[in-house]
This record gives sequence, C-alpha cells and structure tokens, in this order.
Amino acid sequence: MSQFTLTFEGNLAAKPELEYTATGQALCRLRVAHNRRRKTEGQWVDTTPMWAQVTVWGELAERCAELGKGDTVTVNARDDLNVWPFIRQDGTAGGVLEVTAENVALSMRFAGAQSVADDRSSANTWDPTTAESTAAESERELQAA
Repeated sequence: MSQFTLTFEGNLAAKPELEYTATGQALCRLRVAHNRRRKTEGQWVDTTPMWAQVTVWGELAERCAELGKGDTVTVNARDDLNVWPFIRQDGTAGGVLEVTAENVALSMRFAGAQSVADDRSSANTWDPTTAESTAAESERELQAA
C-alpha cells in the first residue's frame, strides 16, 4: 500500500470564502501564501511565495470560515492536487497549487491561539447510543424552530 502526504504552512492571503452547494454541503476556499526564506551568504532572503488554493469541505469548512486574513495555518492535503501555471507581470513563470484539505490547523508558531467552546452537545459522538440520542435531540430542536 502506498501513502501520499502533503503538509505545508502559510498565511491566509484573504478572508476565507464560505459557500454551500445545492445539496447544502459547506465548502470553504482558502488562499494560502507559503513564504519561502533562504539563507544566502549569511543573510535571510525572501523568495517568491508559493501560492495554494485550498478547498475545505463539511464541518471543517464552517470552522475554517472563522479564520482571518493573515492567520498562519498548517494544511494537510489529500492526494488530489493540481498545479495551474501563470506568468507574472514581470514575465517570470509561477504556479498555483490547488489542493483539497484533509485538515487545517491554526499554527501557533508566530502567535498564540485561544480555544473556543463548541456549541455541540458534550455527548461522545463516537458512542453509537449517545450519537443516536444526540441526533434525535437535534431533530426535535429543528422541528420546534
């Protein structure tokens, strides 16, 4: 069995864009810039950033929509990736990496983060008996609204 793993860190270049498909599935698009630094003759030099267009699905997409421009994130990507080439205004070649995220995490390398309480039930969703009762409660809440 073979395994493919792609993990990268970068800064959000824009506010995440959250939308919903016709079937109600959440999807969030993130523009991530990975700034590469290299040491040249004893000095750190910034090179052209690598750009990634990240697509996130489901509940993770809704959580990613709460991120803000400039946040540093770590992305674990699935194996369905594409590269889209382009020519910059100065005539040099570039490319955008397009990936689907398996997971996105807020990096604390340069800044701290604060945990926010989740509004979901404290029931253990991995316990089938609890999950069924939680689903039934959610259904009743929707019908009452």
